[in-house]
Amino acid sequence: TQYGRALEYASVELKNDREMVLAAVTQDGEALRYASQQLKNDREIVLAAVTQYGRALEYASVELKNDREMVLAAVTQDGEALRYASQQLKNDREIVLAAV
Repeated sequence: TQYGRALEYASVELKNDREMVLAAVTQDGEALRYASQQLKNDREIVLAAVTQYGRALEYASVELKNDREMVLAAVTQDGEALRYASQQLKNDREIVLAAV
């Protein structure tokens, strides 16, 4: 059985390997927690993670927590993800409506 969070045990080098991290977060969005800081700011990787597990937004870069498309994808998957959105987007009617 594949286990995306196995990324936790991977080397630092592999935690910064785009292909490896994309495979992990596609299987289990929470694996974003173990990705390198650089990849936590990669739109494609973070979007794959929050689409699979909305609350993975917690591990995204500050910049992506303020990205409307990213936050909308996250709260659509799991309304609880609103907790990790930027203050500005917590005041966005469409986003909050998607969360509730």
